[in-house]
Amino acid sequence: MPRIQQLRYLVAVADTLSFSRAADQCRVTQPTLSMQLKELEGRLNTQLVERTRARVVLTPVGTEIARRARFVLSEIEDIREIARRDDPAALQGTLQMGVLQTVGGYVLSLAMPALRETFPDLRIVVREDRLESLPGKLSDGTHDVLLLPHGPTQPDFTSARLIREPLHLVMPSDHRLARCEVVCPEDLAGETVLVMDRSPRLHDQIASLCAEFGAIEVDDYAGTTLDTLRLMVTTGMGLSLLPALYVRSDVLREKLIVARPLAKRAPVRDLTMIWRSSSPREATYRRLGEIIRRCVMPWEHPDTGEPAKIPAG
Repeated sequence: MPRIQQLRYLVAVADTLSFSRAADQCRVTQPTLSMQLKELEGRLNTQLVERTRARVVLTPVGTEIARRARFVLSEIEDIREIARRDDPAALQGTLQMGVLQTVGGYVLSLAMPALRETFPDLRIVVREDRLESLPGKLSDGTHDVLLLPHGPTQPDFTSARLIREPLHLVMPSDHRLARCEVVCPEDLAGETVLVMDRSPRLHDQIASLCAEFGAIEVDDYAGTTLDTLRLMVTTGMGLSLLPALYVRSDVLREKLIVARPLAKRAPVRDLTMIWRSSSPREATYRRLGEIIRRCVMPWEHPDTGEPAKIPAG
């Protein structure tokens, strides 16, 4: 295969039709340029340049290869530019983000203004999808990163947990438990609890809570949007356990429903950013994740008073 530098030499000769000017343009000696073109011809097993005392002329094959070499060299410069743009200090370009329905909307609504202000030249394209589809779309390059409520199971993915949030009990404002500031799990006996998620890690926590304290678990609406669950609670279909961030962004402004924390055994859900381990943009993803974390969970570290950093891995 031709070497990149040899293609540069050929294009320079095609542009100048002079070995000496082409060598000056490429900042090499004329013998070096001539020797490299000879080697290129040997690699391709064809003559590219006619050499005479009076002038330099490209053969028809040399002309066509020089034309294509310009395209190749242009693409290589684009690759270098993309790499330069990926400097975490000055993010540019496009980031494809895949999110779960029960994660994306309320999290990004809180974080997007800060992301736009911090990275004005970065275009974030968000696509909601089903949990079972997202890992495959990360693997094949459709998405650059995912936001999921748990870490990856694939060995070729890397992740950073952004936050861990408790679920709050959401109920109609005239419900008997609405007057409590904090709800004891024992008071859930006999209550219908609408389950929000089918992912095992969260579903198992909710199922265990319901079984222990006598609540009735209903998963008819599992996997739907959080807004749908909120509406089901509003219409009196039951209670639900919804993420604290969603409560903060969408439930607190409601008048027909209220949210209360559980005194104990509250299920918790992680918000995790996931990317391919082979990606060269890890520093970029961690910085983005840190901005999201600061927006959605501006809590201080109990020891230092500073926002906690995203752990590696």
